[in-house]
Amino acid sequence: MKVACPACGSSFDLDAAVNDADGRRFVELIGGMHPSVAKPLLQYLALFRPAKTGMRWSRMLSLTQELAPMIREARVTRNGTLYAVPHESWTQALQMLADRPKGLRLPLKSHGYLLEMLAGHAEKIAAKKESREEEQKRRRGADNGSGSTQRLGDVAEETIKKMKHKVGGGSHAD
Repeated sequence: MKVACPACGSSFDLDAAVNDADGRRFVELIGGMHPSVAKPLLQYLALFRPAKTGMRWSRMLSLTQELAPMIREARVTRNGTLYAVPHESWTQALQMLADRPKGLRLPLKSHGYLLEMLAGHAEKIAAKKESREEEQKRRRGADNGSGSTQRLGDVAEETIKKMKHKVGGGSHAD
């Protein structure tokens, strides 16, 4: 049975794919992925296809096997740093690349560009979160600080009154 690839439109024999060990493992791997990621991943993989030939099942399988653990665990390690990358971010990044942004050199040779995009996005999200947390700490500190200053002022005033009373310098109206 001939079917068309949803990513690139080329036709292939589904029976041959299922009978091919790499094709079968590829189909199983894609089938086990988060649904929102599977279609854009197929479209992304088309970016690796050589200009004059089709892509082998073994190549599609190896490219997918490289990404599958990162997608499943929703994280990426880049330059020794671990980034949280939810499925929504994977979907957006894969789709953005599948739309072939201007200047993208094809065919792709590695996942470097994708992983760099995901890491950069994760860094921005982390920076925003840290900035919000710092702002909340400053606000809490300002609230606590003004309350502490007020209480300290009350304590100082009370202490002065007591000292005046002890030395007899304070009025009895206090």
